[in-house]
Amino acid sequence: MAFPSPAIDYVEQRLSPNSLMHVTQSSIIIPTDEGYAVAEPGYKVKKGRTVLLDVSGKLMFAEVGDGFFKTNDGIIEGDGLDDARVLGVVTFMVKELPRGDGEEFTR
Repeated sequence: MAFPSPAIDYVEQRLSPNSLMHVTQSSIIIPTDEGYAVAEPGYKVKKGRTVLLDVSGKLMFAEVGDGFFKTNDGIIEGDGLDDARVLGVVTFMVKELPRGDGEEFTR
């Protein structure tokens, strides 16, 4: 009678971008100038976190402050917050790496 292989105790699942970044059905994956960002709509928005905003139909990333959002375009505060809607908390930013021949690697 054969016995089970002890190697079974050491078998691991194959790594994939989805498993490493915990991508779920509700995740929002956004292409950026440098690669991709993953945002989660269900995460709690806290000070210091980066969020994905919809500001009057324009998508942008912003850092959460005390009653304001800090973006590359400036600060959103006061009445400007009425036009800003948080779509999700950014959990991962993935940058595309250049290939050895100097061309960008894209898929």
